[in-house]
Amino acid sequence: MSAWRRATETTRHLFAIGDGKLAIGRGVRTAFALLIPVIAGDILSQPFFAWTALGGWLGSLADKGGSYRTRATTMGAFAILGFACAYAGTEVAQSVPLAVISMLVVGLMAGLARLYGDEGSTVGLFIAVIFAVALGSPSSAPHAALLRAVFFLGGAVWAMVLSLILWPIHPFRPARRAVANGYRVLAEFSRSLEQVTRALGDASAAHLRERARAYHADVRSALEAARVVLADARKPRQGRSARGEQLLVLTEGAEEIFGTLVAIDAELEAAHESGSTIADESFARAFSCLATTLELLANAVDDTVLARRRDATRPPSLAELTVRTDWPNVHLRAAATLLSRVVADVTMLEETAANIDARAATVVPHTAEHPIAARPKSDPFAWLRPLREAFTSRSLPARHGLRMGVAAALAVWLSFALDITHGYWATITTLIVLQPYAGATIRKTLQRVGGSVLGGIIAAALAVVARTKLAIAGVMVPFTVAAVAVLPLNYGVFVLLLTPVFVLLAEPHPGDWGLAGLRVVNTLLGGLIALGAAQLLWPVRELATYAKQLADLLRDLRTLLVTAIAEADPTAPEWKRMVDDARRRFGVAVTNAEATMQRLITEDSPNPHRVEAAMTVTVYGRRVASTLSALAAARARDAGAIPPAVMSELISQLDAAIASLDGSGPRLAADPIVTVGTTRPEAHTAVSLQDAQLERLRAQLAVLERAVARYESA
Repeated sequence: MSAWRRATETTRHLFAIGDGKLAIGRGVRTAFALLIPVIAGDILSQPFFAWTALGGWLGSLADKGGSYRTRATTMGAFAILGFACAYAGTEVAQSVPLAVISMLVVGLMAGLARLYGDEGSTVGLFIAVIFAVALGSPSSAPHAALLRAVFFLGGAVWAMVLSLILWPIHPFRPARRAVANGYRVLAEFSRSLEQVTRALGDASAAHLRERARAYHADVRSALEAARVVLADARKPRQGRSARGEQLLVLTEGAEEIFGTLVAIDAELEAAHESGSTIADESFARAFSCLATTLELLANAVDDTVLARRRDATRPPSLAELTVRTDWPNVHLRAAATLLSRVVADVTMLEETAANIDARAATVVPHTAEHPIAARPKSDPFAWLRPLREAFTSRSLPARHGLRMGVAAALAVWLSFALDITHGYWATITTLIVLQPYAGATIRKTLQRVGGSVLGGIIAAALAVVARTKLAIAGVMVPFTVAAVAVLPLNYGVFVLLLTPVFVLLAEPHPGDWGLAGLRVVNTLLGGLIALGAAQLLWPVRELATYAKQLADLLRDLRTLLVTAIAEADPTAPEWKRMVDDARRRFGVAVTNAEATMQRLITEDSPNPHRVEAAMTVTVYGRRVASTLSALAAARARDAGAIPPAVMSELISQLDAAIASLDGSGPRLAADPIVTVGTTRPEAHTAVSLQDAQLERLRAQLAVLERAVARYESA
């Protein structure tokens, strides 16, 4: 292959638009957040409005969706921290040593912010960008630091008004609709089983049984569609999010109920073939209750106008799901036993759905599930826990944070040493393109440099044509909308479209196209610094297969499991330290695995079914670890022992998943229905706190096993 062809293929790969939907609405809203302050500054001849535009631009991008409380908290934190960074950056810009050291600290904290998921990662990066801009643009104006901070705060507040009041956008709405649709189809399946039980033994009702079986494919299609949408929703994000995890858990819960209903359907068919009938309405009432509850869950998950009109549905009592198990026919006894297990599943799903937002909490009924652990005391410093756990040589976010701080500080020092005009463009490039993995840094650097070069050419051409502020504003609007709309699909194209906007915005005189070349040069410098940092400072390469990293994660989870349920004195301080150490090692492992997964999602566009399965492994790994922590805390209070048979069962479940991932054992069965009724205990056997915790562990490990099987079969 010729060098030209290789270059062409590489360029095509870097700027290829991925699968997904353009975020047109977000693009238009962001254009308003950016350009209204620009126009106001031009009319009032106030240069500090450029900081208002910066606050509006970054503040709008900081809105990652979720509940209004989460969005308000995230954007509020961004506004306050950005205010502080704009002020502090301007103040310390007069001293080069202080500027370099402070940039090191801010860059370090920006990298560590990845520990707090997508919102933390975004806010951390943006405040580092604000600090870099303040450092790289010294001002001699009186009270410049305070004025910059105040004007920036005004822009951030303007973005909050747009995002939370005037123009709220819901990025998870497609995922919520897809999950809700799965629940509605599952409810229809339950309604069909209600009709099957009423006509059991009636030879003329074969069409009812056929229709119930037809729902198998419909439910499966709806659940698989929900998985794909959930995987797509993760692509434009920089880390895990609570809303995404809740929807993932709800999808897995629907899968659990679906498998149970399929097994019940088979038992009812066998009961019909044996000539049995049902003398009362207990089964029909149970399926009707389940269908109504599933419809309620669908309405709680969905956030469309139609779903809100259905909120008034009165929740049924889950006691109606209980059916007597002393039927003469063995198949009816099996069906009744399977149905009794649905109660625990539905209860857990109602609790999960109630945490989505305030409206959902009013739709689903309040439950009285056996508590898995006593409510912990409020800890005002709980937010520091991820930071404490991250300070270890194994922590990917800790190493990346230090790498980011050193690289950004070097970029600032070079900007001052070489007296580079608009040197903050180099620092911003370093902050943005530097990723936890070397391969990802190379790709993003090439995208940013290539996008800046092409965008600079476009900006130079536009600078010749757009010679008035009004003309510049007219050009900026479509470019801003298009850039933000395409951001979830390709970062390189985003930079290409955005470069003309900020080059034209930074031009002191319309028609001056010299800044386009300066931006390209600064971008090249920042990219070189990022590449050097990725290669020289604790370089991390992607593993040959992500499966190996997932297997290592599950090994750390196994260590926590064995430690938490070991035959040791749970009142001994040494045992508690061992549990805390094992939990910390797992926390680091799952954080690293999620960072790798995000790199694979955003850069390699993997199979969405494999993405969803990997997301489920990490989410349920965290849930298992939380349950183990609760179990350990309960053992420390009550000194209860775990039966050896239960210990062996739980460890065997994890061992099977580990062996499947690392190739040392057989692959797990990919069919989620195969294990229904064989791996889970009966729900009514949980009579104590420890029983409830162990039952929850079994259910969570069963979901994790199925996720591993789906990952390997995708």
